Amino acid sequence: MGSHASLNVSKTVVKSLEVANIDHVFLVPGKLIYPLLEAIDESPTIRAIVGAHETGSAFMADGYARASRKFGVCVGISGPGTMNFVPGMAAAQADRIPVLYIAGGVSSGAEGKGAFQDGTQGGIFESAVVRGLMEDVVDLKNKGNIQAEMRRATDGLNWMRRARSFVSIPVDVQQQDVPSSQEAARTPYSQSEFNAREVPANRAALDALCDQYLLGSKRVAFLIGSRGNDARTAQALLEVAEKFHVPVATTLSGKGAFPEKHPLALGVYGFASHSRAVRAINTDELDALIVFGSDLNQRDSMNWSRKLLAGKEVIVFDDSFDPPATGHIAQGTIFSGIGASFRLLAEKKVETGAGFRQVLQKRKAWVADLNTTALYDYQFEQAGGQVSDSDQRLYPGDVVKRLCRLLPKDSNVVVDSGAHRIFMAHYWLSSGMGNYFSSSSLAPMGWAIAAGIGVKLAAPERPCVVVTGDGCMMMHGIEIQTAARYRVKVIYVVLNNAAHGAIHIDAVDKGSISEQFTRLPNHDWTAFAASLGVAARHVQCLDDLDGALSEAMQHAGPFLIEVKTGVFPAPNRYYAQATTHGEAVELEFDVRRLTGDRADVGDDESCEIIV
Repeated sequence: MGSHASLNVSKTVVKSLEVANIDHVFLVPGKLIYPLLEAIDESPTIRAIVGAHETGSAFMADGYARASRKFGVCVGISGPGTMNFVPGMAAAQADRIPVLYIAGGVSSGAEGKGAFQDGTQGGIFESAVVRGLMEDVVDLKNKGNIQAEMRRATDGLNWMRRARSFVSIPVDVQQQDVPSSQEAARTPYSQSEFNAREVPANRAALDALCDQYLLGSKRVAFLIGSRGNDARTAQALLEVAEKFHVPVATTLSGKGAFPEKHPLALGVYGFASHSRAVRAINTDELDALIVFGSDLNQRDSMNWSRKLLAGKEVIVFDDSFDPPATGHIAQGTIFSGIGASFRLLAEKKVETGAGFRQVLQKRKAWVADLNTTALYDYQFEQAGGQVSDSDQRLYPGDVVKRLCRLLPKDSNVVVDSGAHRIFMAHYWLSSGMGNYFSSSSLAPMGWAIAAGIGVKLAAPERPCVVVTGDGCMMMHGIEIQTAARYRVKVIYVVLNNAAHGAIHIDAVDKGSISEQFTRLPNHDWTAFAASLGVAARHVQCLDDLDGALSEAMQHAGPFLIEVKTGVFPAPNRYYAQATTHGEAVELEFDVRRLTGDRADVGDDESCEIIV
């Protein structure tokens, strides 16, 4: 596209994506987006990835945004295409991931006449359907508004605002030429500056945090949520934690923000929590809990446990532009950029006199005592035996620990929704590089299968492994064909327990529902993968996993490893015990039982975490 060549609406839209440094767009083709497809095809910098389903494309765009720290883009037709985007829109909205959704609509002259796949107000009125999931909804009817409307749609698509936008363009408008005055213009700042935009730190609040807590003798711990979980922020967090010797816990959505083998690691608090985090936060040892970038929602607050707030000060720093649902928290939130806050604290000059050295000595002694509590509570390890009727299936925790030992520490790990999510959150020891991805708030099954493709395309230099289950494969497993088509090197590990695992436990152990609703056919996912052009290997014993992973790492394209696992109880009970009939209760926690010489349970891989 020459600088003086006339651009139509479609090419102008694509040009705006080029200016934003977007290099991958995820789509499903259709007649209503032919002009957009032509413009994408002609782009010198944007690669189109055709998904098997619009929901998969939306998940891919979500994963791409998380790993690139840019925004994701997916394109489809109005009507069924937009409706299929909705699950992906909801997942991105729940986790506040910036994504742009572009739909091609019926011709302007056909609107409101019963046209095939009419998504306008005269048809299914899709803009009204998606409005609750979007910050901006644009129905572009006038080519003269292209510059203003694209600016409106894209201004919030960054990791400061974390917005989502939906743009619908009639197919005839897509083809209309745009006056030169309306063509996409380059921004007055560099792309690196655009991507680096963030909420600034609240210097006054952070100075007070240092003076009253970090530099004092109080026992202080950090709890990190999703908005502190990126590589740059994780590095600054590590520097701050070591500087002030503050122990760090993460929520499930914050997992990945701190290295879990570090002496200051408390592990995960809330869903799939670790014993050390529960002890530190839910007992009376803590003077102040400093929360960064978490909504303290149900999963992050241990089912709204009163122990989270009892007997301590709770101070919440956040940079969300949307008010979080924290009605159960009496304290207000201090608005401060999470990444900027940690970088400011890391750079802060501290007097290293006798007073501060004494503070550090006291804090180190307290942390050493905390570390006598294992991450894992031995009473819950493989507790109760197998729920399934097979004795030949592997314990998921053993599989996860072996994966953690074998995979490179810089691997991007993408985790799906199901029983395997519990075992991954509990047994996978994060390297603290902001490289653990999961749709934590909405948790649609099958999300990771497609999102992993976006993650890998955004960070091709890093290994990428997706951990999913057979139930998830039944929902969106077809997207492994997209990985094969474009030779996207993703390693898929399918933990096949022939059940909807988390629900199956309830059905068998508690009799909540009939078992017939939770069992799944024992499909051969290795054969399924091979039929779609994906190399695959079946693993029946733990030692076979070593060779399978070695083969997968050397393979040029996607690779699927199917592991037969049993259905086991969750490896802890804290989260389940924290609620009874939907009401928060006092959580039982016996510190004495978790201390002493039985610091950990399991093979030598799990023992590496003991300090």
